Amino acid sequence: MPAIRTRRRRPAPLSPALKKLGERLREVRTALGMSQAQLGAPYFTRAHVSAIELGKIRPAMRSLEHMARKLNKPASYFLDDADVERARDERELEIASIAGLLTFTSAPEAVRRAEKLLDAGDLSVRESCRLRLYSGSALNLVHRGREAIKALTVAQRLADEIGDEPLARAAGYQLAVATRIAGNPRGAREMLEALLRRIDHAKPPDQLLRLRVLITLGGCAQDLGEPQAATTYYQQALEWSSEIGDLARIAFIHQGLGNAYRALGDHDAAAGHYQKALASAELGKDLVGVLVMRNALAVIAADAGRIEAAYEHVARAIEIARVSGPAAYLAHCYATRAEVALKAKDSALARSSAEAALGAVVERGADADRAVAGATLVLAELDLRDGDTAKAERRMRDVAGIYKVIDAKAELGDVLMRLSSVAKKRGDLRAAERYSSQAYAASKPLSANVDM
Repeated sequence: MPAIRTRRRRPAPLSPALKKLGERLREVRTALGMSQAQLGAPYFTRAHVSAIELGKIRPAMRSLEHMARKLNKPASYFLDDADVERARDERELEIASIAGLLTFTSAPEAVRRAEKLLDAGDLSVRESCRLRLYSGSALNLVHRGREAIKALTVAQRLADEIGDEPLARAAGYQLAVATRIAGNPRGAREMLEALLRRIDHAKPPDQLLRLRVLITLGGCAQDLGEPQAATTYYQQALEWSSEIGDLARIAFIHQGLGNAYRALGDHDAAAGHYQKALASAELGKDLVGVLVMRNALAVIAADAGRIEAAYEHVARAIEIARVSGPAAYLAHCYATRAEVALKAKDSALARSSAEAALGAVVERGADADRAVAGATLVLAELDLRDGDTAKAERRMRDVAGIYKVIDAKAELGDVLMRLSSVAKKRGDLRAAERYSSQAYAASKPLSANVDM
């Protein structure tokens, strides 16, 4: 049985508007032959309904909507108070304003204002749903996935409660994104595949959301060490982006393709896609996109032995990351500079950059964890150069633990092979064989997962 709400409400000053609201509520209820107890059940007591009908208290919007639904009337039928209408209009303007703040730079302000409005109360179910959706989306932008999951789970439940399918799909997508950010790409992929089937049955299909789902599915496949599956998702997304003319997301798609081709060992194809992504980001004045692509191009240049070009790219990425954030991006850039310096045999810069990466992490999550892992591996390599094998192994085992938690199979396999090599060099053949077997098991693809 649902719990009966017994919280006392402070009596509102008697007013003609409240009296009229109560009279209308009583008229419709009696016309339908419904008792006060029946109208309030299962959440509100008969006394609570009686106080509203007598104009003694102002009902919260959610309680009014509950009773209005039982009376087959919209909540607005019972409201004609000018103050109520004005308050509703002001709330709508504020909610729309919060939606306009959903960018990397203004996301923290969106969270603050959404929480302030939620704390104020007297919201309709739809208003509460939208605010939690926007709050969760903003938290995703600043890579606070675990907090976002809480807000978005409530948003999805409220959207289902009011039967708003577009809102439910939007909340479901953001919830999947939050799940990936929180370090569970496998769970996120399952949610996205279910959402894709839901989109296919929508009338009309939500083509823009389909595009966003395909891009994020590519990211999940990449996280899970399945670059071939990732290229399939991204190529489908590229076709959709051309068909619906969504130029804003082309940079994301080329970035994803660059990551996938790099994982497949085709560095020329990867560099080509990164350059296309950088051009699109610069054209759209997307600072975060520019820094991400500069960072990626630095990695490609370093792999090709073009150290000076790598330093130039990562220096520009760090400069932008310091201004635009989020912190996980800055940590990634420092970790990349550490890797470039390691290749250039500049041990001092490699160590200071790796330590800066670790210091830049404010909150843990999948992206931050990857930056921590990359920086820690650089420190492990420096330990090996200094002859401190035991310390290097400890760091590598810490990194293996991180990759295991976030289900990064390819990276986990790589670090386990490094551990195997270290164990072999110190003569522990049993440990070397064990690490090698674990690396094979971790890296073996389970499924391409592209059956749409």
